[in-house]
Amino acid sequence: MTIKRHDVVILGSGPAGGVVAGMCQKAGLDVVVVEEDGWGGVCPLRGCEPKKVLVDATHAVSRIRDMEGHGPVGSVSIDWQNLMQFKRALIDPIPDAVLQSLEKRGIKTVSGHASFVGEGQVEVSGYGILEGKHVVIATGARTRPLNVSGEELLLASRQFLELDTMPKSILFIGGGFISFEFACVAAAAGADVTIVHRSSRVLKGFDHDLSLSLIEGMKELGIKVFIDRPVLGVEKTDSGIVVTSRNDDGEKEYFTAELGVIGVGRIPNVDRLNLDAAGVTVSKRGVVVNDFMQSVSNPRVFAAGDCAEPGTPLTPLAVLQATTVARNIIDELLTKSDLRGAASVVFTHPPLMSVGMLEEEARKQGLDVIIHSGDAAKWSEHKRLGLKHAGYKIIEDRSSGRIVGAHYLGQHAEEVANIFGMAIRHGLTRENLMDHPWAYPSFGYTLRYMFS
Repeated sequence: MTIKRHDVVILGSGPAGGVVAGMCQKAGLDVVVVEEDGWGGVCPLRGCEPKKVLVDATHAVSRIRDMEGHGPVGSVSIDWQNLMQFKRALIDPIPDAVLQSLEKRGIKTVSGHASFVGEGQVEVSGYGILEGKHVVIATGARTRPLNVSGEELLLASRQFLELDTMPKSILFIGGGFISFEFACVAAAAGADVTIVHRSSRVLKGFDHDLSLSLIEGMKELGIKVFIDRPVLGVEKTDSGIVVTSRNDDGEKEYFTAELGVIGVGRIPNVDRLNLDAAGVTVSKRGVVVNDFMQSVSNPRVFAAGDCAEPGTPLTPLAVLQATTVARNIIDELLTKSDLRGAASVVFTHPPLMSVGMLEEEARKQGLDVIIHSGDAAKWSEHKRLGLKHAGYKIIEDRSSGRIVGAHYLGQHAEEVANIFGMAIRHGLTRENLMDHPWAYPSFGYTLRYMFS
């Protein structure tokens, strides 16, 4: 079999793979990208982008409902089929656009499944063997299996994003990003929504107090949240599904719905790559890499994005890691990965954000910190929106005044996250933020409330 040799072979065309491909090609390297499941990857096709189309539409409906009695009159609702048509009009052209963009820049493209057959060689189904001086794994993540009987009766997130009709009732299993975001979408679209989570802590990685406040707000949307309910199995019924769980008392409890969705997280999409053939070490969190995003066991291999340790499923982190990979391929290991200030946002109603350390993490590390926390629902910015559940918790290092963590539940959480993320990444202090002439009224200006 003929072996085609390149400077860089990239597995995956998502945000991480695309960044590496573009930077390496611009530096004059011979680059080939392999994709087996839609050019562009999960984020633009089956994740962030299509999700945000649904979130923005349903968030608009929820906002108008929040302001009932404060000016807006008349009912408003979601035409789900119309919304899905709009979503598809935006998303469906992406694969062709990504493919054309790569090829226009002189980057070779191959469609098919790739698996390693040597330290720097991969075999692509229906194509042949590619060999790279460097191989970059950027294959993303996939739905974490539930591992219970009847699991095949449940939908994954990508299938929820393609629903032609919204069911009358829907059950989400798991208490993470996917369940909470899609629950708010479904509730605003008129469904009866339930979330069942196995432990007492939902939204791992977010502030616990603010997560509880979010749950209270979601209850007002009609969403029922059950914690400490590990799922034992799923069965089909004439009207949908029934999910069996176990409650605090050890007794079985049953939840019925027309439709069920798995939302228990995502795992690195590396199990079909035959990594053993390349001597690539992998853990539960992804390909094990050093500070340069290089495999600790095979120096020819790099990894970036959701498939690489630490396996945090965030597009901005994937882009940062991919930039590190490309620089190290071009300049031979000069750049270390720096993920300080990367924020997480769950686009619920209202949205919740987290950046930097949690309070418990700061205390566990022995930091002497000042906690600035409070109820943000009393701010005029939220009162005029009719928002009843909002709050904040900012963690300041007492000795330096630097911000080491920020957590916020409320309108425009994603933009507040960007401000605090920049502060953490660049070592800004409380005084630096207080001295800035923020526009008023704006949610940037609310930083002053958080520290006063």
